[in-house]
Amino acid sequence: MSEVSVTGAVYIARCLKNEGVEMVFGQCGHTNYALIDACQREGIAYISFRHEQQAVHAADAYYRLSKKLAVINVHLSPGLTNALTGVVSAVTDGTPMLVIAGNTPSYHHPREAHQVIRLHQDASQGDIFRPICKRVWRIDQVDWLRDVMHRALNVAQTGRSGAVLLDVPMDMFSAKLDAPIDTLARRPNYPRSVADAQGLEEAVRLLAQAERPVIYAGNGVALSGAIGELAQTSRLLQAPVATTLVGKGVFPETDPLALGVTGIWGARAANDTCRNADVILAVGTAFGEADCSSWNSDYVFDIPGGAKLIQIDIDPQELGKSYPVDVGLVGDAKATLSALNNLLKAAPRDPAKIDAQREDVVRRKAAWREELKESQDDGGKPIHPARLLKELSMAAPDDVVFVTDVGWNKNGAGQQLEVRQPGAFITSGGMATMGFSPAAAIGAKLGAPDRKVVCLIGDGGLLSVIGALTTAVELNIPVLWVLFNNFCYSTIRTVGNTYFQNKYGTEFRTPDGALYNPDFMLLAKSFGIESALVEEPDDVAAALESAMAKDVPFLLEVRTRGDLPMPRTGYWDIADFLQGGND
Repeated sequence: MSEVSVTGAVYIARCLKNEGVEMVFGQCGHTNYALIDACQREGIAYISFRHEQQAVHAADAYYRLSKKLAVINVHLSPGLTNALTGVVSAVTDGTPMLVIAGNTPSYHHPREAHQVIRLHQDASQGDIFRPICKRVWRIDQVDWLRDVMHRALNVAQTGRSGAVLLDVPMDMFSAKLDAPIDTLARRPNYPRSVADAQGLEEAVRLLAQAERPVIYAGNGVALSGAIGELAQTSRLLQAPVATTLVGKGVFPETDPLALGVTGIWGARAANDTCRNADVILAVGTAFGEADCSSWNSDYVFDIPGGAKLIQIDIDPQELGKSYPVDVGLVGDAKATLSALNNLLKAAPRDPAKIDAQREDVVRRKAAWREELKESQDDGGKPIHPARLLKELSMAAPDDVVFVTDVGWNKNGAGQQLEVRQPGAFITSGGMATMGFSPAAAIGAKLGAPDRKVVCLIGDGGLLSVIGALTTAVELNIPVLWVLFNNFCYSTIRTVGNTYFQNKYGTEFRTPDGALYNPDFMLLAKSFGIESALVEEPDDVAAALESAMAKDVPFLLEVRTRGDLPMPRTGYWDIADFLQGGND
C-alpha cells in the first residue's frame, strides 16, 4: 500500500476500483467531470443517462443483479435533486449506494455561488439527502478523503444497507493528496451476524410443533444471498413459502410449495394460507403496508390472534415493528437460516400435519388458477392485460429478468407472472416509482448480461422517461420493452371512475376528445430502435416469441384495455377515505 500523489478525483476512482466497482452511473456537469475523467483513466465505465433519476434507477437494478455496489456521480444542485427520487427508491428497497455529487468550489461556501442551494444555510445541498442517507459527508479538505472513503464504502454496504452521500466541491476533485489506496469496505472473512442460540432453539420448537407453518420471505433474503438456505428451510419443514412483492423470485414460483406474493393485489392462495397459519417464519421483511393489506388481520396475517411470529432481520429495529414477535432473531438472513436449518434436521414435523397442510395448499392454488382463467384467456379487444401477462410467462425463458413499472405491469405482474429463478423480478417496491423500469432494465442487463431482460411499462410511465432509451442505443444494450398502451393512467382512472364517477385528468385525449398518444413505432424508429405493434389477442404469443429472440434494443407495443381493475384479493385502507368521493 504505497503512498500516491494524485488528484482527489483520481484517488476516489482508485478507491472505487479497489472496491471492485466496474461501473459508475450518472450525468455529466462541470462540477463532476473531473471524476468522470478519472474513472475512465482507471478503467471504470461511466454509464451516462439523459436524466439523473434514470441513472440512479439503472444503478439500483444493476446492483440487484450483479451484487456490485451502486455508484452515482452527478453534478451539483439540480443534478443532485434530480437524482433524489431514484435514491429514495433504492434506499427503500435496501440497495447499497454511494452517491458522489460535485459542488461549487469550497472557498465559495459562504458566498452564494451560482447554482448553489442556500435557503437556510450556505452550500447546504447535502441537507436534502440527510433524511434518506445513512451518512452524509462534505469534503472541504482533500485530505479528508483518506478517512472518509473507506467509511463511506463500509457504511453503505454493511448492516442494513443503504445510501451514503459524498458532497465534493470541485476544487477538492482537483487538489492533490498523498494517501494509500486501502479502502475495502468488506474486509477478508467479514463475519456474518448469526442470531442467538437460545432464540434459534425456541424457533425450532415452535416450527416443529406447528400444524400450519408458513415461511414469509422478503427482499432481505436476496440482499444476503440466502436463496439456497431459504429453499432448504422449506424442504426441511415441508412448509409453503409466500413472498413480499419485492421479494418475488427468492423462491421459485414453479415449486409446489410456492404460494406467490401477498397483499392488496397478492395471490389469493398466498393471502389465505398466511391468514390461516399458526406459525409464521418471516425472513428479511419489514411487513410493508401493501404486502400486509394495511395490516388488517382479516386479509393476510392474523398476528397475534391466530399465528405466532418468528422474525429474522439484520436490523433489530424491524423486529416487532409491525407485528408482535414471539421469537425475534437479529442476524444476517443467510447465516441465521443456515444455523436454523442445522437444528431443524433433528426436529422433523409430524408427517400427518405435513400431508394435511399440503392438501390445503394444493386446493387453494388450484382454486386461484381457476379464478384467473377467464381473464387470462380473454379474447376481446383491446387486449386484456391479464392475457398479456399469461403469454409473457409462457414465452419468457427460465432465466428471464422482468423489470416492472407501476399499475397492471407491476401489481398485476407480481400477482400473475410466474418467475422461476432468483433476480427474476425487479420493481420499485417502497416508492412504487412511475418511470422506474425503462432505465432499471438497462441497469439489470448490465448487471446480468447473459440473461434476457424484459421491461414492462405503461404508456404514461414510458413517456415520463423516454430518454432512457437513448442509453440503450448508445451502448447497444439489448433490452425488450413491452409497452402496455391503454391511453391512460389506468390505475388512477379506476380510482376516479370507482369512487368519483369521474375520469378527469387520467386519460390521454386531444381537445376534441379523441384518444391520443404519440406513434410509438415512429418514436422508436427515431431512437434507432426496432419495434412492433400488437392489437389482436391471438397475435400476442407469436409477437412475444419473435421479440424474445431479438438481441437488440426492441420495443413491443401492445394495445391493452385501460378500464379493468386488477383483481384485488386483499385490502387497502385508502378505499375507506375514497368511498363516496366528494359527495
